Amino acid sequence: MTDKKENNYILQTDNLTVVRNGKTLLDRVNLRIEHGSLIMLLGHNGAGKSVLLRTLHGLLPRTDGDIKGPPAERQKIVFQKPILLRRSARKHFRFVCPGCSDKNTEAWFAHANLEAQMDTHAHQLSGGEQQKLALIGALASQPSLLFLDEPTSHLDYESTTAIEQMIQDAHVDGTTIIMTSHNRAQAERLAQHVLFIHAGQLLESRPAADFFHKPTDPIADNFLNHL
Repeated sequence: MTDKKENNYILQTDNLTVVRNGKTLLDRVNLRIEHGSLIMLLGHNGAGKSVLLRTLHGLLPRTDGDIKGPPAERQKIVFQKPILLRRSARKHFRFVCPGCSDKNTEAWFAHANLEAQMDTHAHQLSGGEQQKLALIGALASQPSLLFLDEPTSHLDYESTTAIEQMIQDAHVDGTTIIMTSHNRAQAERLAQHVLFIHAGQLLESRPAADFFHKPTDPIADNFLNHL
């Protein structure tokens, strides 16, 4: 008989381990991610955040352990530097969202305030515009699970604010989001729950308010004091 609690989880890992060239990048990570949650994944540079996101999404093979989550077509990932095709913003969007009607395409561009840039070459957009294009390309398929790897890094305040609003809108619509950030204020604004990873090990998994008030692990506490 299935544990009813398990039905609340969209993503689970059991002893997830990744070893490359003799180095352990993820060390027996155990996660339980609830449907509809907005998770902030925190840790120092090199702690394993990006490796964890890519492994959960299936881009990197695991060495050991199990992952249970939605099928690949119900997941999307947006990177710190978006991957865009060498064509107009409109044609890029239509390529990654082939089933989207003209009306819905225009609505998504309006949602990102990119209507005036629809026929601009994607590589000629500003950094913030490129990230918004990548984000609506991911959201248009209405994924159950969205991974965001520092989506606002190096962006200006206006772009960051717009992207945060899009993230919050997606969360309200029911998308489960796991996001990395090095911005404490942003993490506190967005997160419901925090995962703290260090040297490939998950040291904390706590409600955001509790974590930001006082982490239980001294490494996490030190990290937070310098974030």
